[in-house]
Amino acid sequence: MIYLDYAANTPVDKEVLNNYMEITNKYIANPNSSHPIGLEAKLVIDESSRYIANYFKTSLESVIYTSGSSESNNLVIKGIAEYKKDKGKHIIISSIEHSSIVAPCNYLANQGYEITVLPLTKEGKVDLEVLKKSLKDDTILVSICTVDSELGTIQPIKEISDIVSLYPNCSFHTDATQAIGKIDMDYTGCDFITFTPHKFYGLNGMGVLINRHNQKLIPLIHGGRSTTIYRSGTPVTANATSTAKALYLATTNLQERFNYIMNLKKYLIKELEMMSDIHINSPVNSIPNILNLSFTTINNQDFVNKLVEKEIYLSITSACSLKNIPSKSVLAITGSKELASNSLRISLSHLTTKDEIDKFLQEFQRIYKELS
Repeated sequence: MIYLDYAANTPVDKEVLNNYMEITNKYIANPNSSHPIGLEAKLVIDESSRYIANYFKTSLESVIYTSGSSESNNLVIKGIAEYKKDKGKHIIISSIEHSSIVAPCNYLANQGYEITVLPLTKEGKVDLEVLKKSLKDDTILVSICTVDSELGTIQPIKEISDIVSLYPNCSFHTDATQAIGKIDMDYTGCDFITFTPHKFYGLNGMGVLINRHNQKLIPLIHGGRSTTIYRSGTPVTANATSTAKALYLATTNLQERFNYIMNLKKYLIKELEMMSDIHINSPVNSIPNILNLSFTTINNQDFVNKLVEKEIYLSITSACSLKNIPSKSVLAITGSKELASNSLRISLSHLTTKDEIDKFLQEFQRIYKELS
């Protein structure tokens, strides 16, 4: 098997899994309980939260545990919209946001909110001049992903945060799901950051919302106080510690992993560009982990099916995108519905070997000739 879909899901690091099992067995009490072993479990969660908070240069109280990035994104978008509805009902997003950003915004649009979708430059970045013109006194939230899940484009988060900061009623959120553990980024200008550890060798079913300045939100889930007033539910000690563990492991050797994967990507691009029917969609300003390409004559689903026959697995679009729908990210950067309808996403990891890439290229070229 050759797995090239790491942007969708990553295998769990053994150290993370061992940590989860150890903490699950060791701390059996509810961290909200007032007895000694409950308080002990709470201290363990607090230690993990403090590590995560320190990474984002914020306070322990800013860390909100959720079930994943989708819940985190819904919480910040709906939570801000509800809390600030008396100050304004205007929200700005980009044209390459994940479905867990777009869907709640569509929901809010049906409730009377105004949603502005920013275009991209030819480099795949949010058009900052359009952002400046789009911001208004009643804009309450700007949500721009740090890295696009289909193209891997890195957005100018610092510049965006500087622009948004000029509007006191407006919060800035970034979905950093595809960025954490892959690139370094200055998040100090962000009010909210969301991510999930299953994208960087952690466990599924876990997510985090960083509320850096402890802004008020209306919760999605109401109930008793958990680790925060913004997300009820019994705190899971092992979830917190394994998330912190995955973050530590993914960022400790980040630059080394970055360089290794970048070399693989450059090699891939060099080989793929020799084929005339292929258009590379990922811009220069993209993370090494994601390479998006399109065919101009071959059907992408037929191609993927042929790869599956050889136990080679990659994606057509983001795993959460609707099936048989053109890639909105490719459409946004190329303006071509044809390219957007025939794209492939190859996503790499430090676990990907040169031998795997060579075998993939061998099969890719064979199928390419067969279907051309």
